[in-house]
Amino acid sequence: MKSTLFLLGASLVLAACSDPFPLQPRPLRPATASLDVSPEQQVFERYVALGTSNSMGVQSAGIFATGQRAAWPAQLAAHVDVQFSLPLVQDPGCGPPLLPPLAADAILVGAFGNDLVTAVMNTCAPLRDGVTLPTNSVAISGAKAHDALYSTIESETAQNPRTGMLYSRVLSPGQTQVTAMLAQHPTFVSVELAANEVLPASTGRISAMTPYESWTADYDQIIELVKTTGARAVLVGVPHNAANFPSIRRAREFFDQWPYLLTLGIKVSLNCYFSSNYVFVPGYVLTLLASRPTTATCADVPGAADYVLTPSEVNAINARMAQLNAHIQAKANENGYAYFSLEAVYGLAKPRFNMADVLFSNAPFGAYVSLDGVHPTALGQSVLAAAAVQAINARYGLAIP
Repeated sequence: MKSTLFLLGASLVLAACSDPFPLQPRPLRPATASLDVSPEQQVFERYVALGTSNSMGVQSAGIFATGQRAAWPAQLAAHVDVQFSLPLVQDPGCGPPLLPPLAADAILVGAFGNDLVTAVMNTCAPLRDGVTLPTNSVAISGAKAHDALYSTIESETAQNPRTGMLYSRVLSPGQTQVTAMLAQHPTFVSVELAANEVLPASTGRISAMTPYESWTADYDQIIELVKTTGARAVLVGVPHNAANFPSIRRAREFFDQWPYLLTLGIKVSLNCYFSSNYVFVPGYVLTLLASRPTTATCADVPGAADYVLTPSEVNAINARMAQLNAHIQAKANENGYAYFSLEAVYGLAKPRFNMADVLFSNAPFGAYVSLDGVHPTALGQSVLAAAAVQAINARYGLAIP
């Protein structure tokens, strides 16, 4: 299996981007109305979100205003009825979202790599008029804990101009996520910085996970800096079981789709019938489509980005996620912070797997996970926002609706 993912050019067209969960900007409250401010609004007076694509609002591998407004931190702020500014990009966004049909002829547009969004982001539209950086959300797609501490526009541009372009849509020159947070003197902070430490393993390269000790050193430093602000906080954990991802399927499930795959010029080896392995469907299928005619085999190539995971590799991913969650929960308890996990979405029941849905449906992975098989839909983001509300109310005795 080739290690390069060929995304489908015909699917990279502008979405209508209608928003089923419109979030209107909240007006600033005048100082004279301070007596009318609720305890919840006092806590969230200056809310800053640190994080990854999940907090940024990426959907179907695209960064666009509708998705940004639906991100769970923005929905959380709307629950509290406080202003929460966003680095909204003009249409078509930073890489327009994927749309079906994914069965169209493939065009070579980039590799999957560590982050699907930056892989397909050949262009990034300017910010909308009136946006002043940094905004309340400084979350950036692809960010790891180390990036939140150290990555700036300048450092990212030197390594990859596309990533630097994305950073310039969120941060001011010289800023990192953390320094941008500190500059805003927050009263509340959300920290969602662990997902990208394990996500690269979905390609089949377990070695691509961030070493646990490196992550803990960076994460602990971030929490110490949050503490210096005196703000309250919610810390966000990762999913519990990679095998529960709706886009990760058993090889036998994949084999059962052989009649349909054959019509696309893809034969399926009997290996898939007998294999106990898993496949990460988006990467696996798009690679096959770009190589037609071809034969799909569910055999694992150790160390290769083949989008095939053995049971032992899934166990290794789960063990690392358990480590991350245990540490995040410990830090939350140690500092009196709230805690919830992305498991709120990724632990939901999987929908039925059907290859025709993967290629032609708007929701092949169910109502809560978008077309890229990784990022939440607007509805999935609302589930995360509800989980955040529940955790924050429980920890701080608030009554956020």
